[in-house]
Amino acid sequence: MDRKLAAILSADVVGFSRMMAFDEEGTIRALDKCREKIDSLVKEHGGRIFGLAGDGIMAEFPSAVQAVRCSVEIQRNLADRTNDVVDDRPLEFRIGINLGDVVVAGDDLLGDGVNVAARLQGIAVASGIYISGSVREHIDGKVPFRLTSLGKYALKNLPKAIPVFQVNWDTAGLARSGIPSRSSVAKDISGPPIIAVLPFDNLSADDRWERLAAGISADIIADLARYPDLAVISRQTMALYKGGQNDFRSIRCDLKADYVLEGNLQAAGQHVRISVQLVDACSGASLWTARYDQSADDLFTMQDMVTENVVNVLGTCCGKLLGFRRDVVRRKKPASLQAYDCYLLGHEQHDLFTRASNAEAIRFLSRAVELDPTLARAWTILGLAYSSGVYNGFARDNSAWIQRFESCIEQALALDPDDTAARLCRASFRALQGNFEAALDEHSLVLQAYPNDADTLALLAGNLALVAGSPEQACELSRRAIRLNPHIPWYYGMLGRCCFIAGFYRESVAALHHAPPQAPATLLFLSMAFAMLEQKSESARFSACLHDSAPGFSAEIFIEGYPVTNPPALAAIRNGAFRAGLAIQ
Repeated sequence: MDRKLAAILSADVVGFSRMMAFDEEGTIRALDKCREKIDSLVKEHGGRIFGLAGDGIMAEFPSAVQAVRCSVEIQRNLADRTNDVVDDRPLEFRIGINLGDVVVAGDDLLGDGVNVAARLQGIAVASGIYISGSVREHIDGKVPFRLTSLGKYALKNLPKAIPVFQVNWDTAGLARSGIPSRSSVAKDISGPPIIAVLPFDNLSADDRWERLAAGISADIIADLARYPDLAVISRQTMALYKGGQNDFRSIRCDLKADYVLEGNLQAAGQHVRISVQLVDACSGASLWTARYDQSADDLFTMQDMVTENVVNVLGTCCGKLLGFRRDVVRRKKPASLQAYDCYLLGHEQHDLFTRASNAEAIRFLSRAVELDPTLARAWTILGLAYSSGVYNGFARDNSAWIQRFESCIEQALALDPDDTAARLCRASFRALQGNFEAALDEHSLVLQAYPNDADTLALLAGNLALVAGSPEQACELSRRAIRLNPHIPWYYGMLGRCCFIAGFYRESVAALHHAPPQAPATLLFLSMAFAMLEQKSESARFSACLHDSAPGFSAEIFIEGYPVTNPPALAAIRNGAFRAGLAIQ
């Protein structure tokens, strides 16, 4: 076999499969343009492309210096090209370079020298250039680019770990080239926010705390990744930042992250303190901090508790990350709002539960599905807006709005069968048809799939109390949702209703005082709970408020719109309305 020493460059497109699914022809056209330019740059630097597979490119160079210089020119050129885009985003390549012995097989090259380059490309960040230690040795002092050591990596199917370095191509020589760095390029903010979770720092000497710190950050990444409204940088990518002096603006530049979550762990004896901070990657400003002081008696319980709390505070539909994104969207001109923007604003209005906010929610969400009919989450919340419009007495035509509710939910499930809110609505439809067993099966499946998601727990609690199931279990699920994220008003509304059905009237009143105050359903249940507590004056006060704010609203309207089908709930609501002196229509 013929052999030779060569510098091998391996490159491929980040997120290629997702872009192909979104726009196959547009992605192929953009890839062809990029390949044409890359081929030209490779030739300019004395190289040769010897492999093309899917979105991948393999090239050889006679020297490591030429390979690195070419890779930098490729990344700079792609960063400056605005016409090769899919879904308003430019194609991004990641590049790996290795210098090693290769086997010549006709026009092809084989062997570990090629494999190492491919493995380096596989672990590289978006728009990143990763090189092996052998390349580092040969380019030392010969190129102007700063190199960052990433430590040794055990790459797949290779017998020994190798040193890996990152070429910081966008922090050197940019002024001379006249090409702007990626950090100065305006970022599209119409999609989900992107969060990078740094490996948590262990500030204690004991190795067991190192494992706990690593476990917490890994769990947070895995759990946040379940939320469709967030984009989360992978654990493997974030592991590259462990132990470094991380600059948030560099992370934004490297990973396009909007937010960075960092944390640390300190232990003294059996006492552990875990601190967490959410940072705006653009400005470096701290947006949210939390501290958890725990006993180290049960490390796994502590790890779960911290993870669940952080994830629910950040990731739920009313979580801080989507709240920050809505703040950005609200500053955009109405004419420039895209489908996802309208979805976010509509979701926010839906959670306010007033007549005006319900109308705004329907307007924004209708526009969202008009702009993007495949946005399943928008269909779900639009359906829920129609439903809450009925059970809060906002609907102009109850029958028509209930039909729209069902139609929207069916559309959402056709697009995304795993949408938990839509599946819980489907359980309500099953109960309306008299199939309570199917409704309970749906509830069980949702709880098994998402046992620690506060949004899901609160919605499921309402279903267990009002549609089919155990009101006592519903109360416990509502309480758990509030423990996971105590700042969401509609969770308290759910707890108040569940406690009323279960007969816990004092707890119902306490919870409802934290619920959306102007929602007719809140006023209805407050009036009924005070009536069951024999506090007639308070009951009459809330009945008057209900009459003033929602004339004609009744317990039966709530029952029809939710819909309420659970026999204990039907009996409790009708009895409460009677005791409160509210008309039964």
